[in-house]
Amino acid sequence: MLYLQLKPRATIRPGEKLLVRHVADARDTNGAPVMDLPVECPATQGVWKLPAMAVVNAVLDKCPEVMMLGPPECFVHIVPRDKRNIGHFFRAMLAFVFLLVGSALAITWFHADVNMLDAQQSLYRLICGHDAPNQWLITVPYALGVFLGVALFYALLGRKGTVSPLEIKLEEYRQTTEKATGRTP
Repeated sequence: MLYLQLKPRATIRPGEKLLVRHVADARDTNGAPVMDLPVECPATQGVWKLPAMAVVNAVLDKCPEVMMLGPPECFVHIVPRDKRNIGHFFRAMLAFVFLLVGSALAITWFHADVNMLDAQQSLYRLICGHDAPNQWLITVPYALGVFLGVALFYALLGRKGTVSPLEIKLEEYRQTTEKATGRTP
C-alpha cells in the first residue's frame, strides 16, 4: 500500500519536469520507487491546480494500491528564475522612501490634530511635578516606544517561531489568490 499526502503548493521552473516528490510526500510499505515519477502538468507559467487524481494516475503503474491523504489538490506555481537587476533594487528603494515619507507625514499630521506636544508636556508635568527642560526628553522615549510596539506586534523582535498578524494575512492572501487563479490542467 502506498500512502500519498499532497503538499498545499509546489514551485518549479518553466521546462522543469514536475515529479511526485515536488507535489506529495509518500510513505511506501512495498518499497516501490515512486518519488521520481513524472506528473502531468502544463509547462506554461502560472498557477495550476493539480488534482489528487493526477498524482494517483502517475503512480498507478508502479503501485496499484494508493491511498491519498491531505488536501484534494496541490497548487503548482510555474515561475521563471528570479533575475535580479538594478531596476528591482531602485524600485524597492523608491517604494521604501514613499512609504517612509507617507508614514512620517501621517504620524506628524495625527500629532498635530491631537496636539501631542501639549499632551506630552502635561503628562511630564503630572509625573515629575515640573515642566520638561527639553522637549527631546519626551519625544525620544515616545518614538522608541512606538517603534518597539510596532516591532513586537509584527513579531520583528522577540521569540522566533511566532506567527505575526502580517504573516497570517499574507498566507490568507496567497490561498485566496491560488484558488482564484488556479487553472486545472
